[in-house]
Amino acid sequence: MENFTPRQQFILSRILNEGSLNIKSLLKQLDVSTRTILREITAINKELKKYSVTIFSHEDMELSISGNKKSIEELKISLNQVPMQWLFSKEQRQIIMACELLITKEPLKASYFSHKFNVVMGSISLDLDNIEKLLLSKNLCLLRRRNQGISIEGSEWNIRIALVEFLLELKPYEDLLAILYDEEVDQTVQAFFEIIFGTKLINLVKSIFNGSKFSYIRVNDVKYFTLFIQLLLAIRRTESGDSIKLPEKMKNEIINSEAYEKIKIIDEALGENGITLPEEELVYLTLYLSEYNYFLNNSNNFMQSDVNYEDIALELVADVSKKIQADITGDTQLIKDLSQHFKQTFYMLNIGLVVINPLVNEIKEHYSELFKIIKNRCKLIFSRYNLKIPSDEVGYIAMHIDVALQRKQEASRKINALIVCPGGIATARILSSKVNSLFPDIGELTVSSINNMNNKIEEDLYDLIISTVAINSHSKGKVIVVSPFMSKTDIEKISNFIFDFKVNGEQRTSTLSSSLKKEEVTSLDYELADDLLKNFRLNKTNADNIIELIDFISDDVYKSELTNDKQAIKFGIMKREEKGNVVVPGSNIALLHTRSDKMIRPFVGVYRITEPLSMTSIGFATEQTGTFIVLIARKDESNYILQLLGKISVALIEDKNFVNILKLGGIADIRNYLVNIVNKEEDI
Repeated sequence: MENFTPRQQFILSRILNEGSLNIKSLLKQLDVSTRTILREITAINKELKKYSVTIFSHEDMELSISGNKKSIEELKISLNQVPMQWLFSKEQRQIIMACELLITKEPLKASYFSHKFNVVMGSISLDLDNIEKLLLSKNLCLLRRRNQGISIEGSEWNIRIALVEFLLELKPYEDLLAILYDEEVDQTVQAFFEIIFGTKLINLVKSIFNGSKFSYIRVNDVKYFTLFIQLLLAIRRTESGDSIKLPEKMKNEIINSEAYEKIKIIDEALGENGITLPEEELVYLTLYLSEYNYFLNNSNNFMQSDVNYEDIALELVADVSKKIQADITGDTQLIKDLSQHFKQTFYMLNIGLVVINPLVNEIKEHYSELFKIIKNRCKLIFSRYNLKIPSDEVGYIAMHIDVALQRKQEASRKINALIVCPGGIATARILSSKVNSLFPDIGELTVSSINNMNNKIEEDLYDLIISTVAINSHSKGKVIVVSPFMSKTDIEKISNFIFDFKVNGEQRTSTLSSSLKKEEVTSLDYELADDLLKNFRLNKTNADNIIELIDFISDDVYKSELTNDKQAIKFGIMKREEKGNVVVPGSNIALLHTRSDKMIRPFVGVYRITEPLSMTSIGFATEQTGTFIVLIARKDESNYILQLLGKISVALIEDKNFVNILKLGGIADIRNYLVNIVNKEEDI
């Protein structure tokens, strides 16, 4: 069998053992194209000739094997099963390597991965280079020590978040979910779970969840899957001595909750199987099981914030309305739903919980323009609270806004479309069928030949013209040229046209992005922006604690004649700091911000202290922090100034050069960098 590649051995083994096999199952397992599978079949058949055996490919994509029965049996015996990990793509291999390093306490050698995945050491080295970059974006560090091995360092919260995020990149959500149910599990998914957690532990946790006491969990697939993963993680990390650490006040509150009592039932079931989890791990699991109502509605809980979620919802909806040129600011149901959703989002992101949206890829594809707009606006708004909004969360917001747009357009008619297809009736039917199945917003479809096209267009009855060839027409804004088989790009173009049409209730002759109007900015806004940069402060203090530092900052702002009430500014900054999560992870810089009606003008300042303070970050991690950037806006601040402050806070999260200049640069260096930041044009 040495003449077969590992992939060829895998394909041959499947067909030999199953007799017949559909190509679709191989596509899913091997993550390759149909053409690649057929090419491999051709190569296998060349080698099988000497055995008088042939693999046949049928019209229904079924593969079958026929030939000398004795030879077929000999092939079965001589062909050892190929390890699944040999067949992983480069991306899948890197995900599994990263997860194994995250879950393992002891360092692992590069040679271990080389043998495991059947690749040369050079490939493993390149894999580790890429993993290192991915880990840095998750505030973790890959260490490669000669004679010791490879390991990952970082906070326990970040390690767990990273592992779940890597897992979600491995395969589509529905493939991952199959591991929990009695369904055929994708072999890549099965191999991942067995490598990272082990078959025995997976089966134990599944058996506990399948008990009648836990049937309520399965009502929500996302919550069910999340708790399953987190329980596996809690057990493995406890075994390696890396238990989670939580604030005492948080523990005391959650232990008294109803959700914690349900987790105790799981703990008892684990105890019957010889597994004991620390109390802090049970509290951590409760965070994922709860409906968040206890934490969100309990006025005494430690996570309460003075953030006005309705104001954030109104700001976001107003910004998006301007960008898409459709006023949905009056949709009270949307504002109410988003306010409640943001309350939960702030809670989850502040304490470092993972947001999972199983539909995020479909949302990105079908609402590509809307998704980009919302993502950009969220960056500007949420970065002011030192929060980085993940794509899954943007997807949820897009769903809320799309529902509002549907409400706005409930009474509007469907789109009338003309299909121009010179390839004959068969091609026209294929295209018509595709359009009907993909776009429910398109109602009546009319098919026309090139010869009859002009007459049809002159009738001016069509909102959209879909053509398989370029055409000359005065209705160019309505024309979209596509392939008869509808490529991904074609689908996106038509989806964007439909979104555009839905928003405005009429056809438009240019794409959404090119027709967006500039927001009106007054001369006073420009004056305030100029003053914001001119009044920039860079100071150093010997403050020994956060209270002394905030007192120094508020006094400095008062002396700069930017406020007439020093105590109000001090109270606002203090209230924000008390809620934690003021440190930008991995930067040693804290962001302090507030809004006050006692401010005369907005303010930006940077303060450095002689001895760094221990400050909290996402997930209750702590960092030694020596630099503090302060952003203060007025209560009724203009949207333009808020967006400038948003750009600064986004740069703090995304721009490492900015972080370094804040820590080391002089006043002129920082001011010049701030000018570049506020002048930067937005993508959307």
